[in-house]
Amino acid sequence: MHAGDATWTSTHDLALIFIALAYGADAELTDSEIEHLTATVAAWRSGTDVIAAREIVVEALAVYDADSQGDEVIRSIESLAEDLTPDERRRALEDAMRIAESDGLLLRSERSLLDVLAASWDLRALGKELVERSTAVVDDRPLWSLLHDMGILAVGVAHGSKGSLGSAEIERIVKRLSGWRVDLDADDVRQILATALEAYAHSDVATEIRQSATSINERLPQSLRLIVLDDLIAVAEVDGPMNEAERDMIGSLAQAWQLEVRFEA
Repeated sequence: MHAGDATWTSTHDLALIFIALAYGADAELTDSEIEHLTATVAAWRSGTDVIAAREIVVEALAVYDADSQGDEVIRSIESLAEDLTPDERRRALEDAMRIAESDGLLLRSERSLLDVLAASWDLRALGKELVERSTAVVDDRPLWSLLHDMGILAVGVAHGSKGSLGSAEIERIVKRLSGWRVDLDADDVRQILATALEAYAHSDVATEIRQSATSINERLPQSLRLIVLDDLIAVAEVDGPMNEAERDMIGSLAQAWQLEVRFEA
């Protein structure tokens, strides 16, 4: 980690934040994305050549890969709030937006990080303006959380295999979601599930599932992703052994989340 590392600079902080945004929908960096990041980072240090800028990106990427909880990204945001001038913070937020929208899609997770940047750097008005000006497809559903994402996936497992959702499955979903937020009562969790159901019913199902799966993959460490998968298996088995469609969906999620899962014969 970079805390206390004398070789870590503000440019490393910028690179770390840009990497968090560049991961985007596919949770990986292509060669072209790395080159774009390198060029963006190089522009922040006069006299820095491409090789030196790429080294900064690689060092920041190593920190990002080890930062399962996002603590280092938050630390970089806070450091830059002190280290950058107001004009530099504006420039950094504009660069961050360009990176986030470069794939044509502005995900909830990306907007959440941009919102944190804008709030931490006292640039809320600029942040709002950048989103409004963006030509990317913006996912702008309000009050969306990881619990909503879990709800989407649970509904997908329960409904997708047979085209209906029974009361027993709803109660199982509510029970499992409640375990993640002990501060919420059952009615609050049911409201979250209702919001997820509305999104599921009125949007492209494949897109909803992909975005929710990506959000969970980006924001939860492997150990917690495994618990989410166990919750989904419990939902699938509420009416008996899993059918082929449920196995396929849960197996696909396990693969996307880099988890090993075995189904009983």
